[in-house]
Amino acid sequence: MGKKNRTEQGFGVFLQAIPWPWHVGLGVVVYLILHALAAREFPLPAQTPEEVALYTHRLVWKKAAAIFQYLLPALFFLLAIFSYRRAKEKRKLRGKDKQPD
Repeated sequence: MGKKNRTEQGFGVFLQAIPWPWHVGLGVVVYLILHALAAREFPLPAQTPEEVALYTHRLVWKKAAAIFQYLLPALFFLLAIFSYRRAKEKRKLRGKDKQPD
């Protein structure tokens, strides 16, 4: 295909460029929201098809929240580690650039 431009570095670089405290904060917020959704109790439906369909829909979202309440915060904390390491490397490089030869 064509040559790649240096500015096309991908979405991963963008995620690492976000400061690490934001990743930690987002991980905590996502966990709290998904945990609240996963902990909700739904009443059992009656036998009408409409109520069963509504209950099934709610049950699917509840199970998805129960699974992702642990996966998404772990992903955010992993991104926070990568972002912290990248910021640390940049600080180290800036420190070397400032020293006169």
